[in-house]
Amino acid sequence: MSGFLAWLPVLLSAVVAIALPFRWLGPLEAPFSEGGWGMRLILFALLVSLWLIVDRLVKLLKTSFDVEDFMNRLEGQLKSGDIAAAHATCEQYRTKPLAKIIGAGLAQSEKGAHDVQAAMDEVAYIEVPSIEKRTGYLALLGNVATLMGLFGTIIGLIHSFSAVSKSDTGDNATLLAAGISEAMNCTAFGLLTGIVALLAFSILNGRTQVIIDQINLETHRGFRGWRRAMAIKQPTEVVFVGKPINAPHPHLMAHTGLLKAQGGGHGKKGVFANLQLTPLIDMFIVILIFLLMSFSASGEIVSANKDIKLPMASHVEKLERTPIISISYPKNDPSGGVVTLEGREVSTARELLEDSGPDWKIAKLTESLQKMKQAWKVTNPDKAWEGKLIIQADQNVDFKIIKKVMYSAGVAGYGNLLFAVRKQAKKEG
Repeated sequence: MSGFLAWLPVLLSAVVAIALPFRWLGPLEAPFSEGGWGMRLILFALLVSLWLIVDRLVKLLKTSFDVEDFMNRLEGQLKSGDIAAAHATCEQYRTKPLAKIIGAGLAQSEKGAHDVQAAMDEVAYIEVPSIEKRTGYLALLGNVATLMGLFGTIIGLIHSFSAVSKSDTGDNATLLAAGISEAMNCTAFGLLTGIVALLAFSILNGRTQVIIDQINLETHRGFRGWRRAMAIKQPTEVVFVGKPINAPHPHLMAHTGLLKAQGGGHGKKGVFANLQLTPLIDMFIVILIFLLMSFSASGEIVSANKDIKLPMASHVEKLERTPIISISYPKNDPSGGVVTLEGREVSTARELLEDSGPDWKIAKLTESLQKMKQAWKVTNPDKAWEGKLIIQADQNVDFKIIKKVMYSAGVAGYGNLLFAVRKQAKKEG
């Protein structure tokens, strides 16, 4: 039952992280909703970390007391040879690990040095691990939360690229931004949780090691005081200073804070933990490369296809974000050009040039444009339809192809056609 109760906070954290309605988070609802399930995983790590922080703080507060005052009283009683009074003082502080360890040794005073040492070691092996119990999980959760943020980031990017690949509209930038927003929310929340957990681990573990070192030091003082007290009570009896006869096994003695010859003491561990940022750095490099290749830093709305050489014009207007039709014109094979709508092929130059029928409509292009128009009206019910469409055509493309593209756009309801051009520089003078 006690084992179940120890894990109960973890189970409750899992339930809260899974079932918590994001609308209860107030201003944090939007980023949590955009972050998706990755945010719930990180929330679980954060809740468990907060429980561990509170649990360890309570334990350290219960363990702490005025050690100097306690040891001064104890040494005064032992100097006078009053072992019974010293043991009674330890009983007054029996909830403190240091007092428990020394008191256990004093209770075996009549049995000799070996039993005093063994009794202190036995209690120390119980009390010292309880002080540092579960502290190491904070370092683990700090790194796990960071990796969960990376996991959520990858899922967000997968969603965004998947949505863009399946979209038939001109809202690719919006879909991509939504996915990147999901990715960045997970990254930020994961880093925040990792920082909280690792900072708490460093502080709590540092304080824990101070208490453990203090227990090791004061246990030595108590043992030396007991030897002096025994010398006062029985001046002719030999008190063992080194390894006593019939002492515990050397392996046991080598790992105790009381008898260890060199520094270290019970449960000595590193104070610092590392945050694994390498995967995050790699991921951000990939995102940076993608953004640099996909967007222009100069604020251009349209990026010219490498197979299209735009015509020049002296009178131009500033472009706005509208659907784009591109008509390529490969230099070595003019009939091998392709007509694309928002990067998706709708026809080839060869098909349009060879088609001599009376119907100029390009069926696939018209259908796609009509879907985009309907989608725009659903998302913008209060705005008037302007029917803007950008045509990005090579300056050498056959005009027959352009006529069919313009006719198809008109049938689909796009009457405001704009041609992408290169602005001609004004001549001086």
